Amino acid sequence: MINEAHFVLLVTRKLAGEATPAELSELNALLEQHPLLKERYTHLHHYFEDTQQQAAENTEQALQRTLAKIKSPPKELPSPPVKIKRINTWRWAAAAAVLLLGGAFYFFNKGQRSPEAPRQQWVKRSNGKATRSFIELADGSKIWLNAESVLTYPEKFKGNNREIFLEGEAFFDVATNAKRPFIVHLKKGTIKVLGTSFNIRAYENEPVQTAVVTGKVAFIPRYEEAKKISDTILITPDVKVSFTASSGTLVKGNTIGAEDKAWTEGRLIFRNATLEEIGASLERNFNKRVEFEANAPKQYRLTGSFHNNSLEDIMYYLSKSKAFHYHITDSTLVIAE
Repeated sequence: MINEAHFVLLVTRKLAGEATPAELSELNALLEQHPLLKERYTHLHHYFEDTQQQAAENTEQALQRTLAKIKSPPKELPSPPVKIKRINTWRWAAAAAVLLLGGAFYFFNKGQRSPEAPRQQWVKRSNGKATRSFIELADGSKIWLNAESVLTYPEKFKGNNREIFLEGEAFFDVATNAKRPFIVHLKKGTIKVLGTSFNIRAYENEPVQTAVVTGKVAFIPRYEEAKKISDTILITPDVKVSFTASSGTLVKGNTIGAEDKAWTEGRLIFRNATLEEIGASLERNFNKRVEFEANAPKQYRLTGSFHNNSLEDIMYYLSKSKAFHYHITDSTLVIAE
C-alpha cells in the first residue's frame, strides 16, 4: 500500500530542488509503476512552473486553487486500482501550494517543519570491482557491502522507519528495534525487517536473491507489469527467494544461510552454478573481464568452495571437475570449450 503523504513529500522535495538521489530514484519508480500518481505529479509540476500566476495570489488563494484541483475526479484506472492510504487532504494541498509560492515549508503526517530544521543528510558508498567494505549505521546495524555495489543511507535515521537503498549485494546484521522497521529499497523490490541477519543479492540483469541467516524478513517484489499486485513473501532462516522481474517468476527454496554470507569472509561457494554465473562472480571479485569463446561452456554446472584462493587456483580446480579450456591475461579471463 502506498503512503500518499510520503509520495507528496518526495514530489515537494524534487520541485524545491532538495531531493537526494535516493529520493529521486524512489519517486521515479513510483511514477513508472502507478499512472495515477504520475497524473498527480503532472498537475503539481504544472502549477509549480506557473510562477507568474501564483505570485499574484496570496497563500490562502493558492491553497484553495490546489485543493480544488486535487478534488477533481482522476481518470479511471484499469482494474485493480492503485491502493493509496488516505491522509488529510488539506495538508496535501498545503504542501503543493506552498511550493507553488516558492516557500520552503514541508508538511508531514504529524505536523509542520520549518526551513531552519536540519535536512536529512545522505551518504552514498560505492564499491568497484574487487572491493568490499564494512559499514556501521547510526542505529548500530552492520552491513558488509560486496564488490560492484552501491549503498545509500542516512547519517542518522529519522521518523518511524529506517530506510536505505541498495544496488548490488550486501549482508545485513540489523539492530533490533520493533518500533522502527528496517527497510531496504531495491530496484526490483523491497525488504522489510525488525531485527535479523540476511543477505541480499540484487545486481543489474540478475534475479534478486534474498536469504535469511537469523530472524525473519518480508520480501515485496516489484513486478514490471503494473497491473500485477505484489504479495509479501516471508523468508525464514535457511530459506532463499529468487525473483526475476522481467518474467515475474518467484522461486522459494531451501539454502544454507551461512553459505550465502560466505563472501563476507573471503569465501566463494558455488553449488550447481552455471559457469556463466560463476564467471560473473569472478569478474566482480577479481576485476577481470570474463569472455566466452563458445556458448556451450556457459551452461556447464559446477560446484566448488574456495577460501581466499587466487583466480588461477579457482579456474584450475573448476576445469578439473568439468573439462574446458581457459587462459588468463592481465585484464581478461577467456573461457573456451
